[in-house]
Amino acid sequence: MDAPEALREFLSYVVANLIEHPQQASIAISHNANGAVSFRVQLAPEDVRHVIGKNGLTISSIRSLLNTAAEKHHIKVSLKVGAARDLDAEETAEQEQKREEDAAA
Repeated sequence: MDAPEALREFLSYVVANLIEHPQQASIAISHNANGAVSFRVQLAPEDVRHVIGKNGLTISSIRSLLNTAAEKHHIKVSLKVGAARDLDAEETAEQEQKREEDAAA
């Protein structure tokens, strides 16, 4: 199993144990040009608050664990969490990278 897939499995395990509707959860993985791996967790709207936690402490802890695990594999990661409808409106990692390239040019 490659590193991004192992990290996705870890993230899936952690998130599934925090939410009430695991059948509605999905994790998308994308890679950007600088080699970073981006995870996008889409949840049922009522589950988002469980993963974010009070004052964002839960998601901060998950990000810390994910970053620590990623360092073992010498990769950088980012994590976005939200309701499926909210994340669909956000730009993808590829769109974000293109925007940054266009701004630099």
